[in-house]
Amino acid sequence: MPIYHDEKTNTWYVKLYYQDYTGTKKQKMKRGFKLQREAKEWEHEFITKQAAQPSMPFRTLAELYLEDKQAHTKKITYETKKNRINTWILPYFNTQPINEISAPDVRKWQATLKESKNANNAPLSAGYMQNLVMELSSMFNFAVRFYGLAVNPCHIAGNTVGKKARSLNFWTKDEFDKFISTFDKSSPYYVAFLILYYCGMRIGELEALTAADVDLNANTITINKTYHLINGQGVVTTPKTQKANRTITIPPFLSAVIREYENRIYGLEGDIRLFTASHSTYARLMEEHTKQANIKRIRLHDIRHSHASLLIELGFSALLVSERLGHENVSTTLNIYSHLFPSKQIEVAEKLEKLCKNNSYL
Repeated sequence: MPIYHDEKTNTWYVKLYYQDYTGTKKQKMKRGFKLQREAKEWEHEFITKQAAQPSMPFRTLAELYLEDKQAHTKKITYETKKNRINTWILPYFNTQPINEISAPDVRKWQATLKESKNANNAPLSAGYMQNLVMELSSMFNFAVRFYGLAVNPCHIAGNTVGKKARSLNFWTKDEFDKFISTFDKSSPYYVAFLILYYCGMRIGELEALTAADVDLNANTITINKTYHLINGQGVVTTPKTQKANRTITIPPFLSAVIREYENRIYGLEGDIRLFTASHSTYARLMEEHTKQANIKRIRLHDIRHSHASLLIELGFSALLVSERLGHENVSTTLNIYSHLFPSKQIEVAEKLEKLCKNNSYL
């Protein structure tokens, strides 16, 4: 039996050999168990996980799934998934064998979500519940692909919680001008909101900007990182997607505003972040100054939508908007903003008429 007693520390430890999923033989040691029973329980769970089968308990699948996501996704993505699973999914399915979880079980779980409350004692939004449903389905897809599960029960159960409400709020330039006029021009938030509106960058991209990213002579801003708050710690990572790495050309007036702002920062060097306020601070100030400006309330992220709508109003193509926003592909841009692009149907018909006016098709 691979369970031993450590006389020096008066604790138990596990030492065993196993084969990983590639067939490679490995050794595993785990120390520090106060009771032999705890060591045996850990050994059993470890062996079950290594020999993962469709009959494994759901909690084992959750561990395997999260280990995979930790290795292959960004830390912020992993932490988001971990929180969703540990809070809303794992407590419900816990020890159930995954091959015994049926479509009715999934629908009953969805029903509990509809009755659940978040940390603010408010019902879960349809959008958030949809994210949870998609997360559970991803876990079962993972089991189908790698651990021999015959079918994903979520595909049969469907979605009973509703879908995200597709809405797009944004400010016109006149509304933004009213908003920005409520700030003192010496305020760093005046500069920050100007950049957000006229560049369309994500708030995390703004928070990660350093002096070296801004070329005031070339009138460009290079975006190659983003800022996250993960478990209370500020972390700078690569951008959301590969296409989010981009260089934005900015109007000279914005370069002049940024130059004046940089000149006020004592000891500014290339690797120093230009804007160090928290996401919540920007959201709070936006709320306050929106009220002062007496304009409609939108979210912080909607300033990015406002930039996109401004470009579309100015006549720029979906491809240009996509490149400037750093979307992974132009279809993402069209999915979000297609209704804002003016219809060209009448113009098409008029040009075809002019092209064919000398042809006698009648």
